[in-house]
Amino acid sequence: MKCERNPIFLSTIFGRNKHKDLNQGEKDMPEDKAKYLQRIIDSIGHPFYVVDVKNYLIRFANKACGFDESYKNSTCYQLTHKCLNPCSGEHICPLERVIKTKQPVKTEHIHYDKEGKPRIMEVHGDPVFDEKGNLIMMIEYSFDITELKKAQDELAQKLEQVEKFNKAMVGREVRVLELKKEINDLLVSFGKSPKYPSEE
Repeated sequence: MKCERNPIFLSTIFGRNKHKDLNQGEKDMPEDKAKYLQRIIDSIGHPFYVVDVKNYLIRFANKACGFDESYKNSTCYQLTHKCLNPCSGEHICPLERVIKTKQPVKTEHIHYDKEGKPRIMEVHGDPVFDEKGNLIMMIEYSFDITELKKAQDELAQKLEQVEKFNKAMVGREVRVLELKKEINDLLVSFGKSPKYPSEE
């Protein structure tokens, strides 16, 4: 499913609002637009920020990102990966993918929290276009899936143990059946009746 851009939302964010109903609402706003926008994105409980497509600089970020006040002079890769270059290798760069495809992207990255601890993040990048259809920014938001990944790994390990145990039990059962057959064959060779019923 493809979502269409919302020109009302974008024009409100970037100050090109030509819609009367929203202009009226702006008159009633007790704060300037930047503070109003900051309050809105701070209400999001997951890291959320807006990246300039020209230079990777973060233009807006919410409190959940954990960035200090100097974030506006920093790139997304400096703040989230502690790197000097954009993401590459196992971490696809959401911004490069959005620039290339002009479509939303989803990937997994290792980001670092305030204490410098690595966290596994599901990263979403969504393009932001101006009114002429030019890509100008990317919204990036992420969800910490570290605990989910740990639980999945633990579950995979337990399933592997169950499979090993199951193989061992099946192997043991097969061996028991073989031994019963050998005992029966020996008894018959001595002219006696088989001790175990036939499993065939």
